[in-house]
Amino acid sequence: MVEILRNIVFNIKAMLCDNKPKKRNIQPIYLFEKINRLIAISTATGDFYHISPQTYNALKKWQAMITASKNFLNEDGLIVLAKNCNIPRNIIKNFPSPWKKHIIEKGQHAKSHLTDLTLNLTSECNLKCIYCWNDQGKYTNTCFAQDQSYQKENSTKNNNMPVKTALKAIDLLVKSCTEDKNLVLDFYGGEPLMNLKTLRAAVAYCRKNEQLWGVKFHFLLATNGTLLTPSLAEELIDQGVQIAVSIDGPASVHNKNRPFVDKTGSYEKITANLKNMPEKILKRLVGRTTVTPYYADMSELYHHLRNLGFERIELFESEDACHKINPQRESVFFHTREQYDNLCKEYEKLAFLYIDEVVNGKLDYAKTFFNRFFKLMQRLYYNYELTGGCPAAKGQIAVSSNGEIYPCTSFLGIKEFQIGNIESGIDKAAYKKFVNTINQRFNFCKNCFLFSLCRSTGSCLNMNHYFNGNAAKPHKQSCRLFQEKLKLAIAALSILTEKIPDKIEELFGFDPVGKRGNELY
Repeated sequence: MVEILRNIVFNIKAMLCDNKPKKRNIQPIYLFEKINRLIAISTATGDFYHISPQTYNALKKWQAMITASKNFLNEDGLIVLAKNCNIPRNIIKNFPSPWKKHIIEKGQHAKSHLTDLTLNLTSECNLKCIYCWNDQGKYTNTCFAQDQSYQKENSTKNNNMPVKTALKAIDLLVKSCTEDKNLVLDFYGGEPLMNLKTLRAAVAYCRKNEQLWGVKFHFLLATNGTLLTPSLAEELIDQGVQIAVSIDGPASVHNKNRPFVDKTGSYEKITANLKNMPEKILKRLVGRTTVTPYYADMSELYHHLRNLGFERIELFESEDACHKINPQRESVFFHTREQYDNLCKEYEKLAFLYIDEVVNGKLDYAKTFFNRFFKLMQRLYYNYELTGGCPAAKGQIAVSSNGEIYPCTSFLGIKEFQIGNIESGIDKAAYKKFVNTINQRFNFCKNCFLFSLCRSTGSCLNMNHYFNGNAAKPHKQSCRLFQEKLKLAIAALSILTEKIPDKIEELFGFDPVGKRGNELY
């Protein structure tokens, strides 16, 4: 019997279409084993189930028979094969023919639903991290020909965003949002605390007008922590700013990854700031670690952040921290087979650690709000209708320090992806061109067994652009890694549902931003 992970069966409302059957048989089921769990996923609906070994083996046999069949199998044909494998009808009904339910058209025709704005307050930074994509004041991708006049102009400009640029960007966000009134303002850099004037002005402007506009703002700030004094942290937190501090592990690891511009280590400065934080403030901060192949023990990195006093923790690999790519930065990716396999093993260890922390009451929703692995589980758990993969341009935009508009932070400085500027607004032609380009990703992804869950989100559009010369064509390494994370998240969710069934809702919470995330990502 199929043991359903949740009290309600996940029901993604898929688009029905009259496509003619493909010549080859498409598997209606995807099976895998991960962290001692046997899981079956419907490739049509995205529903997933924890199953017994007996059921797993029977479904595996059914899979093999479908693959071996030389004749095209319709719904009835699949049922006949299932009977030959002694699989009950009530199980097979959970795995309908995948060609009957499609979500591609929904993703391709999803309307713009702008809720997120990233303000790149400055392109200046006092650190020079080994994986960073900020070329000391210029956002470029050196493996692609860039507009040289733009680079020259940008290198001589004041790289701090003026207050008026930030306020105009906020006006654009408010004007563009529709029924969703929970808006997110993400402060980014460079090091955003190097432009406190604009940061403070933006927060004050939003708080002053949100009642008038009928919206609610949520603020996110990523900082390297060197300028985050206790008084500043308290000031920002009092204004509702969620603050994430980057620290990459013990001093020897962190200082190699994140030195000051003069190549001296930054660990001592950051930890000195943390030691002076009042406990109530420190508990509100998020500790973020970027993991590289040089030190990939995620469990130890987690414990290190714990020992520094963080309760809210996020870990992610260097690929997720680097948007502008060149051979030097690519060298700190998990790019060899050995490194990749090791990363997958570390994620498995981390998943077990997270499970233990939750079961023992050390992790709950308030402490996992920033955590990408928990966000993935949250989205799987609620399983809202998705608008179609990555939200770049459709759900979010990024504004550079000089007021240029891009689909997201990953494309800052790559002129071919600019979709407007704050003075004239979004360029409709450039916007349409970008959306038409990235919508092609659904055609690349549609035959993937995990498409019903991933929706082409597994590969960053700029990674696609760099490695494949096409923002729509998935980067295979990224897809493989996301596949591993997806499997781990499903298996972990299965274990937690079994161990703490009465606390699942409490664990994932249901805040407006979390709900919006389900719809957009």
